[in-house]
Amino acid sequence: MKLKIKHIAFLMMVLSLGLFSSCLKKGLTDYPLFDTNEITLVNVEHRFNGTSTQYDQPLVAYQKLTIAQQIDKVNSTINVQITVPAANGQFTDAEKAKVSQSKLWFYLNISTAASITPVPGTPKLGDPTDATKPLKYIVTAANGAARTWTINVTAFNP
Repeated sequence: MKLKIKHIAFLMMVLSLGLFSSCLKKGLTDYPLFDTNEITLVNVEHRFNGTSTQYDQPLVAYQKLTIAQQIDKVNSTINVQITVPAANGQFTDAEKAKVSQSKLWFYLNISTAASITPVPGTPKLGDPTDATKPLKYIVTAANGAARTWTINVTAFNP
């Protein structure tokens, strides 16, 4: 009896593999590869230990900073003016006083299907960044076309 159950289970497994696999090998539409390699938006935030905790450790809080930006697509440069907003909630006056241009977190919007890598000397996105010097990133389109972008912080208003 146990042998019959094993054979039936094995047979069902083999049949289910056939049902859940695809036989479609051609006839799929070939879409053109995206060819844009732009940075379309720059965002900056200050991160700090918040007042909430989990497992007796403070949770990271963040305060988005106000940005004014001018994008020059011809020269692949973005000039950014950063303003630290007023204190509110967990972002107290004491925490606002700690915001420094030499320790900011950047995140960017880039073209669809593109990838981004920092030029040596520029921290990768998601790491604290010293924005007192130009930041350089290579944006590579899906078709392989690469372009180096420079982000300059032209004003920092704490």
